[in-house]
Amino acid sequence: MPTQVVPSESAPRPARAVGHGMALSLLYLAFASTVAVCTYYLSAIANTPIFLGHQYESFTSNQFNIPVRTLLRASIPFPLSTSMTLDTTLSLSDLLYKKCGVRDEACATSFLPRSNEIWYLVAKAFALIPNFDQPRFQNSTQTITIQHINNLSGWNKATAQFSIDGHDMAITCMVRRASFNLASAPASSAVIDSIAFCSPRKFDPNWICENKVALDVATYAIQVSRGTTSYLGVAARKQVYLNPGHIATFMDGPLGPVLLRTVRAIDEYQGGILQMHAPWDVLPACSCIGTLDEATGLGWLEQIQGMVTMTWECDSLMLTNAIILWVLAVDFTSLQWVYLRRSAICLGPVYMSKSVVGLVILFVGFWGNANLQTLTTLLHHKPGFDLGNYAYCGPAQMASIVGIMTGTLIQTWFNPRLVTQTWLLLVFSLVNWILVFVLEAFVFPGMSSPVPGPCGRRTSTNCLLYNKIAQTYYYSAIASGGVVLLAIAVVYFHALVWSKGAWCKVPRTHSVLQYLAVKDLTSVVTSVHSSILFTDDKDSVGIDAGVLLIKNMIQVSSTAMTRTSNVQYDLLFRLIPTARLKAYYSSGVGSVLVVHIRQRTISRRSSYTPLHTLLSGTTDAEIDEAG
Repeated sequence: MPTQVVPSESAPRPARAVGHGMALSLLYLAFASTVAVCTYYLSAIANTPIFLGHQYESFTSNQFNIPVRTLLRASIPFPLSTSMTLDTTLSLSDLLYKKCGVRDEACATSFLPRSNEIWYLVAKAFALIPNFDQPRFQNSTQTITIQHINNLSGWNKATAQFSIDGHDMAITCMVRRASFNLASAPASSAVIDSIAFCSPRKFDPNWICENKVALDVATYAIQVSRGTTSYLGVAARKQVYLNPGHIATFMDGPLGPVLLRTVRAIDEYQGGILQMHAPWDVLPACSCIGTLDEATGLGWLEQIQGMVTMTWECDSLMLTNAIILWVLAVDFTSLQWVYLRRSAICLGPVYMSKSVVGLVILFVGFWGNANLQTLTTLLHHKPGFDLGNYAYCGPAQMASIVGIMTGTLIQTWFNPRLVTQTWLLLVFSLVNWILVFVLEAFVFPGMSSPVPGPCGRRTSTNCLLYNKIAQTYYYSAIASGGVVLLAIAVVYFHALVWSKGAWCKVPRTHSVLQYLAVKDLTSVVTSVHSSILFTDDKDSVGIDAGVLLIKNMIQVSSTAMTRTSNVQYDLLFRLIPTARLKAYYSSGVGSVLVVHIRQRTISRRSSYTPLHTLLSGTTDAEIDEAG
């Protein structure tokens, strides 16, 4: 009985120009190219300060939740006639820098008396303001109610509302750090200290943290340092709010005009993976009514503008992985196109299942996924940051790596047998790509909320943590692993169904079976139906040449096949343009060991053959044409 390795002229010719193996190779090349492009763009912003320009965080868009570790709230009456002894340990900086553990009520309770005393000093300081537009707050016969709130995260937005029973106006004050110096003195004389910025505001019986006023409302600057209160001056709110980088001039203070400017702040995410550097407004507006959830600590919103620079740190081997993966994909696709264009078997998964390279790249990808998720989540929460499609680069990169490795993992499971239902590998690779991309780009970023976290740097002012990334960075691995297990089950099921209706049996005398030293094709492939290309009227059986990959062999011409390790020399030989260069290259490489094929049958003869005599210059597609 004649046996063949590839289709003959008399056999029914496949209708398609390329087989499933070639289609899967092209898909993996597209995935690898996606990894390369995304890595190129991500590498351009990694570990480099990126100026994002003017940014506006509002109550309704581009929101920033002030981190709350433990919420301190109190409402106390304070008669202005109360005399206070000098306590040199009291400063507004205590309110700004106090830090408690998460939901540490004991810490907050112990800090409450000191907090009350500092706000008493601020209330007493109202008497220092000349031409104050709310003189009732300077009347020593009045009793002021002080409502104050603090987030106790170490970089606090301590705020208070001072009110008098029966009076429709209140005074709201927020403590902020600022740099200031006398207008008559050089800028080098500036000092940095915590200042209470106070403005008249309509009394709000539902007050929680609100301090927003019109831009033309007077804002008074009060300093409390070492138990001593000082009045610095007054300026319109617009000089310190929605005016980042502006040097405000405070007038009418006892020392003369005072120049006051913001202090550059650093907001850090995920222990320093990402930092936002900015000279923000000296004073933000805050809102809590209807949004603050004391159980989660979210909803204390601020409205502020700043000139923001972002630094995203990524120490994972993104560039190295992308280069290796792309080179491998180009190599596999080239080999598939030249030698196995019409084969149902894809060379890429077979190669990679015999190497740890793919698994290492997949592991490193998921290991560094927290860095990518931090960037993606920040851009999801901050749509105002004009970074184009960078929010999708990380998800596309991760999804493409998983897509490539889907076929490899399935093939690894079935080793040493070859998975010949390549169309199933293609389908499940696409499914995994879509699944991981949707999870990484849309689902996981929306699950995370910024909460107080540990500081990676001592210079950071706000230290935030996206609360779900510690789990979601590996959720894609679990989800995609489930798809791989499902694919393995489907391959088994498909093979079982087709085995019951097998339409052709490969005889034991077939040269491929004899060369592989097996009695049945099912011992080397998962589906005989996908491996047999045809039977003709002479009862000849043609087997997909890709089956030879199980022994690391590949057919390079109509008369020879060789080890896959030699194919790289063969492929380069085909690409050399001139005969002289080909001869020079062939002599440099020397001879390669080949197994001879005669009349489309694998012979028992092998020999060392010079490279230039090995090839007939035909591909598998041309072999089909030769008949």
